[in-house]
Amino acid sequence: MNTLLSRQLQGFVAAGGLATQLHWLVMAALIGVGLDPVLATASGSVSGAVLNYSLQRRLAFRNAGPHRVTLFRYISACLGAWVCNLGFFFLLSNLLALPVTLSQIVTTALVAALNYIVYQRLVFHEQTL
Repeated sequence: MNTLLSRQLQGFVAAGGLATQLHWLVMAALIGVGLDPVLATASGSVSGAVLNYSLQRRLAFRNAGPHRVTLFRYISACLGAWVCNLGFFFLLSNLLALPVTLSQIVTTALVAALNYIVYQRLVFHEQTL
């Protein structure tokens, strides 16, 4: 793996890890006060996404284009990731009746893999519109 890709992947994992921790903290707190787990993970994913944008630009995708371009792309990608997060979590927790924690772990892994591809190729990729 070349150095740029290695640094990029390490930054992606670090930024995503911190954002995921915030997502799970918010989710756990909301479940703790009685909110439905599907709504709690939806809320948690939004909070994680806000933190994730600045961390991804600083740690993984340092050569990204200007904010006016990347922020729009990022919000679009987040909407897609948010729908995937909800869909995967609902499927795993409600339809397959897996425990909430296991459902969120599997969901997070699936969404993270999708996000890396989307961020690298579409969101933070330097290209002119």
